[in-house]
Amino acid sequence: MKKYLSLLLIFLIGTIVSADHVRMLNIVRQPKQETSLIIETEEPSTVTTPSSNLTEVLRIPSVEATPTPDPFPALYNCSMELTFTSGPLAGNKTDFTILGEEYFTEKGDSFFPGKNTAVYYDPPRYLILHSAFENGNMLKPLEAEFIRFYLEYWGDSGNAFVQGNIDSLTGSTVIWSCNDEIIFSSYIRDIVHLSQVASNQLWLEPRNLKQILTNKEGLVSEWVGEMDITSEPTIYLGFCGWGPVDSGDQRFAYYRYLINFDLDFNPSESETPKP
Repeated sequence: MKKYLSLLLIFLIGTIVSADHVRMLNIVRQPKQETSLIIETEEPSTVTTPSSNLTEVLRIPSVEATPTPDPFPALYNCSMELTFTSGPLAGNKTDFTILGEEYFTEKGDSFFPGKNTAVYYDPPRYLILHSAFENGNMLKPLEAEFIRFYLEYWGDSGNAFVQGNIDSLTGSTVIWSCNDEIIFSSYIRDIVHLSQVASNQLWLEPRNLKQILTNKEGLVSEWVGEMDITSEPTIYLGFCGWGPVDSGDQRFAYYRYLINFDLDFNPSESETPKP
């Protein structure tokens, strides 16, 4: 009997030890749970408000550039007056009407000599006047005749004579009035006498004025004076020069002069012509 009880006791103790051993093994085998620390960072271009997790994006308002207005007035249909206020032609003036843009499609006789009109191309801001006399009558000089006469007298005066008068007239001031209102003052920047070939080109292709001045085609001996191409606001005035005596009917429109004026849109009172 004692032997039986001893065996039973040994069995019970072994069972208890085995159960505790298994429990400990299960604890050891369970995977270890890892915890990680997550740190959220903000982009430098954003701002986070303390009261929420919303992100506000800084936006810089765009500014549109305002184009610089063109100070040059529209000259079409102007009743124009040009008055020389300094230089060898001071006190001289001329007046005429600039034809409207419809002239370029209608043409007709509105620009015939004696009509007291002018043609204006914009670009390149090129104004064309007549010189010489109406129907050959020396008592009726045309709009630009007094300028032509000063530069070359009766023609065939020679390059040295023309160049000397170009030099004297350069720098003269001229007031421009449209419909009895002064629109700008100017001074003569450059004057050039074109060759016969270039003169014909300019008559046929007035909008190519700057290219014709650059190319300088024709006889070198017929070019007198210089004219630089500039990006500054200027206006060109063109009129005919006289050719050789033996050039026949073409004599009074054989050559062409160009005057380039620098502009001042705020003329001082001292430059204003007196009535």
